[in-house]
Amino acid sequence: MLLTFMKLFGGEHYLAVLLVLILSCILLGRHVLSDRVNQRSMWITILACILLVLQDALVKYAEMDPSRRLLAMIATIAGYTLRPIAVLGFLLVVWPAKRKRWFLWLPVLLNCLLYCSAFFSPLTFSYDRDYVFRHGPLSWVMFAVCCVYMILVLIIIHRRFRDRRAGDTFVLWLCAAGCLGAVAVDFIYDEFTVVSAILISSMTFYLFLRAQDADHDPLTRLWNRMTFYEDCKKYRNAVTAVASIDMNGLKQINDELGHDAGDRALKMIGRALRGVTDKKTFAYRVGGDEFSLLLFHRTEEERIRVLQAFLEEVWRVGQSVSVGMATREEAGGSLDEMIRISDQRMYEEKNRYYQLHDRRRSRS
Repeated sequence: MLLTFMKLFGGEHYLAVLLVLILSCILLGRHVLSDRVNQRSMWITILACILLVLQDALVKYAEMDPSRRLLAMIATIAGYTLRPIAVLGFLLVVWPAKRKRWFLWLPVLLNCLLYCSAFFSPLTFSYDRDYVFRHGPLSWVMFAVCCVYMILVLIIIHRRFRDRRAGDTFVLWLCAAGCLGAVAVDFIYDEFTVVSAILISSMTFYLFLRAQDADHDPLTRLWNRMTFYEDCKKYRNAVTAVASIDMNGLKQINDELGHDAGDRALKMIGRALRGVTDKKTFAYRVGGDEFSLLLFHRTEEERIRVLQAFLEEVWRVGQSVSVGMATREEAGGSLDEMIRISDQRMYEEKNRYYQLHDRRRSRS
């Protein structure tokens, strides 16, 4: 009996088992993950996929003998419950950390209760007198739950990474679409494809987040200095304006309130910059208290609106910055000259700020 079960376990699931092992090794090899990756959520997907492989083999084993009808029903209910859980794990990975999560489990719970009705009703599925599996009129509910979860994944990906370049996020959309397609195939043809699709998508998304860590500043989550120089080379002819930004008073905050307070202040500046970033405006942290904006194909009115929105948010949170901007026209079309002019204007404004600040301190 055990030998038969093992043959069923390995017969159709070599890819899924291999992917589970690979993703498990990746996670185990990372004792400290970035704050953008919820390790427990990733493990939910992995464990659900492992159990799905076992469940599929158990169903095939139980269907060999009509006397195992109860086992077949239990295993089938488990499969209908585990599929949404596997997709939910993927959703939890991208779900914003500060938002509540418990309600995301409600569809899984209701789905499980619905399929448990198979013990006394053919609403979801049943085995007829000839021990043949039959779909019920509500057998689509599990697939609907999976689709809802995947649609939420797509929405969050769009919102969370809307400031990324299109090529960076294309692979994420492709993975989510692949999961939706696998769910559809699983529903229409009863093929066991959703596990591999979810695992591949989870691996891809994890590697995407790790790659994002390499070109992002870990404190402010803005693009870092290395990415700034790379983008200057890549988009040299597309940049129409550059803004150089320097936070005022960071040393004083660090000296008087401590470095934790300084970090919180820098995070506020980072949030303000992220609030104005989009596909035409990229924000970078290029130094300790230094930031830059690259603006693409922005009109003068749009440039003023972007800076005004940023400054209003900075003032709202009680911080201060010095800003200098230069456009392609006044720099003769040279990006290096734009950066030089914007830096110069920023330092001039910073000097005026500290001169005014020192005069106020001397009067008090």
